[in-house]
Amino acid sequence: MVIKRKQKDYTFWTDKIADDIIHRKMFHYTEDKIPKFKKFVVKTSASISGVLHIGRLSDTIRGDAAFKSLDDAGVKAELIWVAEDMDPLRKVPEGVPKNYSEYIGMPVTDIPDPTGCHKSYAEHHVSEYFKVLDRFVSTKMEKFSMREDYRKGEFNKYIKIMLAHIEELKDIQNKYRRNELSGTWSPWTPICDNCGKIITPKVIGFEKGKVSYKCEDYKFEKYVAVGCGHEGDNNPLKGNGKLLWKSEWAAQWARWDVCSEGAGKEYQVPGSAFWINGEIAEKILKFPMPVPIFYEHLTINGEKMSASIGNVVYPNEWLNVAPPELLRLIFLKDPSRVRDFRWEFVPNMMDEMDELAKVYFDVKKLRNERDNKTMKRLFEIIQLGKPPSDYRPNISYNLFLEIAKILPEENQLEFTINKLKELGHLKKVTNKTKNSIKERLEFAKNFNENFVKVAKVEVRLNQEEKFIIHDMITIIKDEDNADELQTKIFSLIKKHNSTPKEFFKMVYRILLNSDTGPKLGHYIIDRGKDEVIKKLKDSI
Repeated sequence: MVIKRKQKDYTFWTDKIADDIIHRKMFHYTEDKIPKFKKFVVKTSASISGVLHIGRLSDTIRGDAAFKSLDDAGVKAELIWVAEDMDPLRKVPEGVPKNYSEYIGMPVTDIPDPTGCHKSYAEHHVSEYFKVLDRFVSTKMEKFSMREDYRKGEFNKYIKIMLAHIEELKDIQNKYRRNELSGTWSPWTPICDNCGKIITPKVIGFEKGKVSYKCEDYKFEKYVAVGCGHEGDNNPLKGNGKLLWKSEWAAQWARWDVCSEGAGKEYQVPGSAFWINGEIAEKILKFPMPVPIFYEHLTINGEKMSASIGNVVYPNEWLNVAPPELLRLIFLKDPSRVRDFRWEFVPNMMDEMDELAKVYFDVKKLRNERDNKTMKRLFEIIQLGKPPSDYRPNISYNLFLEIAKILPEENQLEFTINKLKELGHLKKVTNKTKNSIKERLEFAKNFNENFVKVAKVEVRLNQEEKFIIHDMITIIKDEDNADELQTKIFSLIKKHNSTPKEFFKMVYRILLNSDTGPKLGHYIIDRGKDEVIKKLKDSI
């Protein structure tokens, strides 16, 4: 059910980007006309110098959404992914041996894998990332490595052009700099032949197609990349080095015919690397700068994700508790807003996704027509394939969390289906509904196990409380009907002049290590009377 969109109507943000890509006529910085592209390529990438967490998926998911809008518009489109694996190691991440500080400043492709299972640090992280990356996008992406492309000479064409126009490159950049680039400046940064570092070689000259350098210390925020003092020459066309970012990005666009790419909000300002590369691409490489997808970043518990402070969320962790469509929902709602993620948000976000389905299938209609259109299109865009053909009501994730607390050791799916029937949430069981229930049950079990972390509550009962627990054990022994047991529990509360709030809090703390829980009579029968009685006896 792809929504027909007229140009004059409200347009979803990814469709607006697609319209801009398809209908642009002129270059941004020159009077040149946009050439006719055989296909529209959307580029996404990730730096391998840091941890590949869900924040890295932000760029890829948003790029994929732009690709989907292009595809929906009926044009030929492609999504590609590039490993920025020429970046230097800037710090020693948590869990990596401290002696890896000796590799600070080296390209991550040239650093050994600390676990010993892959050829390099970069290959280890990329291979782990690739196991889940494609599960978050709607199309098969061709993947590239900057290190490999430099080695194969794929960028030589653009390197030659850059080196032939150094003065123009400097003029473009100097407009946005306080201090002008030096006379020896070069867009090419070599890898030191002696120590293998890419950040320490300081260019001291350029003559006859070769860059001269001296390897000197380079200070990062926390670490120092120690230079070895070596002096040498480097031929940029041999691939042992890289273009500086304010040249390389433009070369990437031209190399892959990129029509659009995402970038963080910090690149939105004039004079940022995005716009400087846009000017370089158009004026020097004669290639039209891509249509940008600017976005805010994802925070975790209000802070920037960082391996050093331990608040990183990995893609495989996400897939243990929620489907990829839910992460797509976070990133695709509104790219201009900061998204703060907390694990405890997952159940409610799942409910939000279920509400989108209701709007999409007109089970629920919003009063504001613009909101209605937005929600419908958002539901389409977060799908990895085509949206389902008919409405299938989902059962709340929160209910699965409660059921997951009382599962028996065996036949858990059958138990869950029977419980949902008993509670009136399920009438007909098809293979599709069974698979959906199985998936959500696994999510809920993993969520409870990993993220419902409550400190062990020490329950100290006074004499009166011990009496009421003793009487409760007697009631449980003699009653097998859940509803009757619930009635007798309330009679017990009244008999001992307690209050339901105080009583249930006490019992849930004993049985579930929580202040709240499911309906007690049903929980006791479902969990098993013997197990519950044992826990109650242990408390007195």
